[in-house]
Amino acid sequence: MTDWLARCDELLPRAAVGEAVPWRDFCSAGGPHLTTCVEEWQRRGGFRHHRAAVVLVAFRAGWLACCATVPEVHWGLPVPVLASADAVLGPDGRLAGLAVRERRPVDVRGWWADVDAFFAPLARSLVALGAREKELWGNPVGLIGAVAARMAAGGVPGDLLATATAMRAATGRAELLTLTGTAEGWRARRRTCCQWWRAGGGYCGECVLLDSPSRR
Repeated sequence: MTDWLARCDELLPRAAVGEAVPWRDFCSAGGPHLTTCVEEWQRRGGFRHHRAAVVLVAFRAGWLACCATVPEVHWGLPVPVLASADAVLGPDGRLAGLAVRERRPVDVRGWWADVDAFFAPLARSLVALGAREKELWGNPVGLIGAVAARMAAGGVPGDLLATATAMRAATGRAELLTLTGTAEGWRARRRTCCQWWRAGGGYCGECVLLDSPSRR
């Protein structure tokens, strides 16, 4: 088990070095950290409007949350408590990682309760900055599939489709992630967009735009 967690550490961004600030401070709409993070995404993407940068902050937070917890949920190990984590900031002010303070044994519903407590204050602040709530929550839900798929592609054993399906059900927002196939071969598709395509970077492998009815 320890060896496979180490493998996940190689596959996923589960550690970061930088300035650590309390998560609640990072999430403050009136504070400097969130504003700087949004502005840096705006600069990096060269976006014409503000919404894309705001959504990408949520994408990064959702990605880090799933990377930090999906492996432990998959194996039934004590799960990092995200609501008490610190935000780790990179030199450009963007969210680089999460510094976990504690872990506790929880079932899949307890896992989601903690993710909800972690993500909700960020979502409230990003809505205040102009985002739409649904496209924000599509990140911590939709990226369950992306993390599980990366683990599967990296050779991590076990039925990762079953893990992703159970985690999706626990969120109460199953419409934000499509999972198709069997344990031997499956695919995840997010139902909201991270907006990075607007920077000319193409589509993510699990992007909603790949099978959106409006794009057919």
